[in-house]
Amino acid sequence: MLSKIKGTLLSAPPFPEFSFDEVLDYYDGPRILLERDESGQLYLVWWSDADMEMERWICLPLTEARLHAIFSGQVSPRDAMENPEGDYLLAIEFDLTTDAAPQAIKTTAAAFPQDALPHPEAHLRKPTPASV
Repeated sequence: MLSKIKGTLLSAPPFPEFSFDEVLDYYDGPRILLERDESGQLYLVWWSDADMEMERWICLPLTEARLHAIFSGQVSPRDAMENPEGDYLLAIEFDLTTDAAPQAIKTTAAAFPQDALPHPEAHLRKPTPASV
């Protein structure tokens, strides 16, 4: 069973379902991806954990500038999660046993088990195309 995440339960997730705008890491399914909600807010989304009943994703709202800082290695993903620009993260939880809508919890990095967050020294680099 997944640990309970403390925070504020939202009436609905910011995006109705994952559209997989861009998959940044894939291993037995998408693991790190980019999302945008209807207002254009950008989210860096990590698969966190799953059991037989639930699947959990960590969503970090961020600006294009912060995303560039993460991709360039100036900011680690762990630091971005522990110091989010909007002062919060979202835990999106899917009930795998029903067709219920996903649950969204507004929270902080401290609410997650430490092993659910990226390793402190890990970096997320996105290859940039060569200039033509």
